[in-house]
Amino acid sequence: MPKLIVDGSKINYHEVGAGERIILLHCSSSSHRQWKNLWNALKKYHVIAIDLLGWGETDAWRKDRDDLLASEASIVSKIIGSAEDKIHLIGHSYGGTIAFYFAMMHADRIKSLTLIEPMLGSMLDPRKNSVEYEELHSVAKYFWENHSRGQAEKGIQKYFDYWNGAGAWLGLDEKLASYVLAGADKNFYEFQVIFDERLGRFNIENFKKPVLLLGGKKSTFPPLKILEMLDKRFPRSEKILIDGASHMSPITHWEHVNTIIKRFISLNLF
Repeated sequence: MPKLIVDGSKINYHEVGAGERIILLHCSSSSHRQWKNLWNALKKYHVIAIDLLGWGETDAWRKDRDDLLASEASIVSKIIGSAEDKIHLIGHSYGGTIAFYFAMMHADRIKSLTLIEPMLGSMLDPRKNSVEYEELHSVAKYFWENHSRGQAEKGIQKYFDYWNGAGAWLGLDEKLASYVLAGADKNFYEFQVIFDERLGRFNIENFKKPVLLLGGKKSTFPPLKILEMLDKRFPRSEKILIDGASHMSPITHWEHVNTIIKRFISLNLF
């Protein structure tokens, strides 16, 4: 599998196909493998599914580099290189956070943007969106507090169940649970990233590229509110909520999600 060195860190990614480039960014506690069904559905394109820092076979984030958000985005920059061709960028949850940030910083490199319930907590106003903000921030705060006490698993259980449904953590097989728990230190900083103030300062209205906003109708209030806010601000957005799905729709409802993404990409080739 291809590997690349970015700022001294080994970055792993899966690459298939040829044609227009599509970059896939996975959610937290996952890896490039969550996109296997999608890259099979997009065989006629050049698809690159990246392992973000600390996940899959990519090196852990070096804490001496104090800007995790920029470090993750620099991986995308390095992989797409200096070629003039534009990319289709797809991100889910935390991967959606990175995709959003990269697209806002490098709009000239984007052909289309797909965000699946991106975690953009800083877009939620603690006063105007108090219910949604408090709900999301309380999950992060609970994790930070328990991680700091040396009880990372307690924090992980809450956030894992929040996104996957009650009892999801205890029902996880041992191998996957060990993988998720091993990433607890990275989770600590990822929660900080989703509340990074820079994410709420972009002039989204100036982004003129086509945007697909995906979510599940059964998702929690915060991501649905964020999708609603993005849909109002992006000039060329399409929002679709999937029946019966929640936050993990790319995995639980992958056939429906992949069909929608494939159609969206095909309509935005130029």
